[in-house]
Amino acid sequence: MTSSSKNRFNHYLGIEICHADENGCRAALKIRPELYNSIEGVVHGGVTATLADVVMGHAAAPHVDGVQQCVTVESKIHYLAPARGELLVAESGVLKRGGRLIVMEARVTCDGELVAYATGTYARVKQKQREK
Repeated sequence: MTSSSKNRFNHYLGIEICHADENGCRAALKIRPELYNSIEGVVHGGVTATLADVVMGHAAAPHVDGVQQCVTVESKIHYLAPARGELLVAESGVLKRGGRLIVMEARVTCDGELVAYATGTYARVKQKQREK
């Protein structure tokens, strides 16, 4: 596994990128108590949504030299079960590539159980936009 490039937030959470290319991404996050919501043992939904966003963004436009090449335009997540366990894993795939917009999907599992399904739209960013 590799770290999630230069993204400090992903590094802070402990997200590890297992695989990423233009067809999809797989990332993992070891669950620890700091990631729980107020119900002991249940991962906060924001953590699950972040992991889904990370794998969709990495595949929508793979990073170049550790720098993201797209931004999230919109996303939606369906929580299917509480995330309780030791490891969250998210995998993404491309639904449609347009000129500048890419529509993605992701599935998030916790110890092998499907806990969330997400979709998102991502926009490629130009070099000047990344430098601002």
